[in-house]
Amino acid sequence: MKEFGSDFHYLPIQDNPVRTIVRYYPDAVYYADGRQALLDLYRQNRWKRLWVPDYFCYEVLSSIERDGIQLKFYSDYPLADDYDALLSLPYQDGDVLLRVNYFGLRAKRSNRDIAVPVIEDHTHDLIGDWAKNSDADWCIASLRKTLPLAEGGILWSPKGLKLQSMPALTSENELLASVRWSAMRTKALYLNNQIEDKQAFRRDLVSTEDKFDKIEISAIDNESSEYIKQFDVAQWYKLKEENRVILKEKVQECHPMAVLEAESADCNPFSFTMLFDSAEDRNDFRSFLIHHDVYPAILWNVPNNKNLEVVDFSERMLSIHCDARYSKSEMIQLANIINSR
Repeated sequence: MKEFGSDFHYLPIQDNPVRTIVRYYPDAVYYADGRQALLDLYRQNRWKRLWVPDYFCYEVLSSIERDGIQLKFYSDYPLADDYDALLSLPYQDGDVLLRVNYFGLRAKRSNRDIAVPVIEDHTHDLIGDWAKNSDADWCIASLRKTLPLAEGGILWSPKGLKLQSMPALTSENELLASVRWSAMRTKALYLNNQIEDKQAFRRDLVSTEDKFDKIEISAIDNESSEYIKQFDVAQWYKLKEENRVILKEKVQECHPMAVLEAESADCNPFSFTMLFDSAEDRNDFRSFLIHHDVYPAILWNVPNNKNLEVVDFSERMLSIHCDARYSKSEMIQLANIINSR
């Protein structure tokens, strides 16, 4: 592989898909992205305050806060036990709680004893046991963060709750998605050495990423909608886990560092997620990888005024992509790069 990580390139649809996301959640509503799903849900239910964990994507939180949503924070992150904290929060009438399955590592949680409506974010594991058997009022996810799509967010209700109105597809969003699909196809040409100019696709991917924060709420674009109806998401997760196991085995032969693992076998880990001894070690390792055309993700940069344990975790973690866009031999290639450090 010419490079690892960053935005997806275009991947052809597999033949005879069996387990599409549409079959898992037949009554779901699809948006341009996951942020829109959360925002539209909040608007339609007219809640007063949204409880969110300290460990989250602050670009998303800033975006929805600009819509006038009042945020309340509670302490949670991947290594925390969230149960007691959630029961003791000072909820008020009109509150709603957001829970997160970080990196697809958490086993199923129940919301039975929580006194306010609950929204769960299953971006990092769309079809694990928790997502499929949730007892939340609502579930959301960003499809485009985990599947090879130009865009996409999903909203469904395990309790069968309905939206007051459905999003319409806007022309602005249809154009944005078409630019991203084109850029993904161009990136595929680049990775196959058919073109040399990386900027031929990079500019469009960066510029359209910025626009998701600004466009009006919209239904998912037509091409992405058709794609998910034919994309075998269960096979995608199966191959990703096989890749993750290969990468873990090869890397830990040389680097016995901490790799975050799932709480149960019914989880689908999002990536090869590493935890370093210090922020300096993490940043040095990240720079080394980027120098070798491996582009890991930091999920997420947390403001320094949040819980100290949460900030410390955010400064020491690194997420390396190992999804099914890569072959087994490419995972060995990636492990060799990591082990050359």
